[in-house]
Amino acid sequence: MKTSIEISSNYGFDYNWTLVLSTPKKTKRFYLGQDIKFCRRILGLEPSYIIEVIGTNDIQNKTGNKKLAKFICGLLNLNGKNMNNFQDWDFCSQ
Repeated sequence: MKTSIEISSNYGFDYNWTLVLSTPKKTKRFYLGQDIKFCRRILGLEPSYIIEVIGTNDIQNKTGNKKLAKFICGLLNLNGKNMNNFQDWDFCSQ
């Protein structure tokens, strides 16, 4: 399974995340919402702790992005076998 985080911004100061999971047969996107809200409300973690665990705050580059996506998948227990059991918005922070 391949994982990544798509990052978008509506106003230039907010960052919205979408978790993308891909298997050879299917790609599914989960809208997570604003980065800080997602970390605090859904994961129950401070962003600084997540940065410490994954070892980088640069999630724009491929390596940091993959580390963040894998970390989130691990905490949410998401994988290629169970991703179809969830709706696109099930993990949304808003």
